[in-house]
Amino acid sequence: ACLVEAVEQLTVNPEVNATVIKSLREAANRLKSMVDYSRSHALIFVENKFLSLYSSRDAEDLAAADILFLNILTESFRRPPPPPPPPMPEPQLESDTEDSSDEYYSPPSSPSPSVPASERGEDCIDRELVILSGNGTYSPHAVHISTLSDGVSLLLLYQTSSETLCGGLNDAFAGLVMVENIQMTENGEEGIRKVMDILDGSMKRIFDSLKKNKNQNTPQIETTTKQLHSKWDQLRKKFQEVLKDKEGALGIDALATNLHALLRTLLRLTCLDRAGLEKGIEAAELVTQQVRASLTDFTAFLKVKAIRNFSLGSRTSLTINKYLEEFPGLVHFLYIDRTNHRVTAPSLDFSSEETVTLTKKKIWSMVEFSRTHLQDGHLAVMWKDTTFNYAYYLWFEDNTGSPIKAKVCPSTAVKTLPMPGIICGDFYRKLVEACFPKAAAAKVRCYELYCIHLGLATSSCVLEHSRRLAATIFEVTGQPSPLDIL
Repeated sequence: ACLVEAVEQLTVNPEVNATVIKSLREAANRLKSMVDYSRSHALIFVENKFLSLYSSRDAEDLAAADILFLNILTESFRRPPPPPPPPMPEPQLESDTEDSSDEYYSPPSSPSPSVPASERGEDCIDRELVILSGNGTYSPHAVHISTLSDGVSLLLLYQTSSETLCGGLNDAFAGLVMVENIQMTENGEEGIRKVMDILDGSMKRIFDSLKKNKNQNTPQIETTTKQLHSKWDQLRKKFQEVLKDKEGALGIDALATNLHALLRTLLRLTCLDRAGLEKGIEAAELVTQQVRASLTDFTAFLKVKAIRNFSLGSRTSLTINKYLEEFPGLVHFLYIDRTNHRVTAPSLDFSSEETVTLTKKKIWSMVEFSRTHLQDGHLAVMWKDTTFNYAYYLWFEDNTGSPIKAKVCPSTAVKTLPMPGIICGDFYRKLVEACFPKAAAAKVRCYELYCIHLGLATSSCVLEHSRRLAATIFEVTGQPSPLDIL
């Protein structure tokens, strides 16, 4: 899932899902009542699969990019620390007569890695302060990650600071980066005016937010705010001088550097203030105990379910039997709904060395190869090597599930887009906007399908399998099926 920057949904029956949602709702509401922050979320990961999420009524929805990031964060706490570096050789003394009792000490260059949750017991809770930005707004959140049972993680989140302030700081940093790239040429005035507009808007949001929450400001914040006003006035006057006389550009970098330093200080004192994280420690511990007790009868089932969400080698499901019977030669596939970035894929048996080799070498190279062509505007690609046949498709549908063709040629639309993915910007949402410039984004759905077949499969067989796979995947996902992918 991380490879294609999507979230793998753990599929459970409605009764289990309802029980989990009820437990998360109670957890989010209790967390909200125990801390001074009203916007809260509670979600569960089973291994690296997303199970369920509940958000309080006034909280902004978590985007797929946020959930993917939180999944990676959870995995980073779960994994064992790297082995310690080899000991440094003892220094050689130039003279035997020197005092041999002298001690040589070098402080570590980075903090010692934490012990994984599986070795610390279920009562240990990891905590981190993060800034989530998946929906285009920047909001600081305290994250408390606890282990309900081995492989089952509960995440409790609450927003600790204003998204207006955080977003203003982000835009201000972006504007200051642009200052460094301004070239004082004949067209330099246009760049200066653009930077001024960005900084004017961002600084206004920062000051308005600080004024609105003045009763929460510490003396340090008040002092930094006054300094920020002064430095911003100096930089703004310098911009105006430069517009009148290009020779006045000297000194603008130094003023921008000073403003940047104050903005960093303000970010640390507000959005990254760990006091908000510490306030929720006791509440997180109590809520975790509550959720663990309410789901104690289900955690073992969820653990087993995550290991084999569904598999092409399983005969315990009519759906999988259908795949085995109707898709001979199909080795693996990835089906991704790019509207919500949910991926559906058969589980692979990582106990087999052959499978590990396939995953690392074949699947990874398949995704890399297809993305290279996607950046050239190719929405359907088929190729083969000495072992397998590969196929990749990206297509669009309307809300009824009917396929629709792009209004703008994809090879033209992709020229200004970021790298395919969602963590560094939602490539697929921007692709939809570029290909359908006059359509409402909610009316166009985007899908991807990767297929690997045995090398003996013909191109017509791969194409036919791909069509039928896309048409029947709803039996696994529970979502309406696309009608056609080409």
